[in-house]
Amino acid sequence: MLGVRIAALRRQRGLSQQALARAICVSPSAVGMYEQGRREPSLDRLVALASLFEVSTDYLLTGIPHTQADTQAAATFLHTLRTQVRSSRGGSLPDRDLQLLLAALVGA
Repeated sequence: MLGVRIAALRRQRGLSQQALARAICVSPSAVGMYEQGRREPSLDRLVALASLFEVSTDYLLTGIPHTQADTQAAATFLHTLRTQVRSSRGGSLPDRDLQLLLAALVGA
């Protein structure tokens, strides 16, 4: 999930993998491996990512928004998404699937 969040935040900022790599002093292939979940960033690179994306390291690691405003926005969005999925499918998605969908949408 860390890789999904890194990719989503990178896309949200309009950065290429190469630009992100330059910004945090790693190779573009390292960024690709982070995003694919084949490698995890070191602690100092994790802090650099959090600083660059203006999120907490907690958010990068857990996906839980750090600020109260972020938490409220995410909760509102997930509630709306859950309601829409129920009305269109007649059922509901598991919370894990909703979190993955949220991460994908943030990166869109």
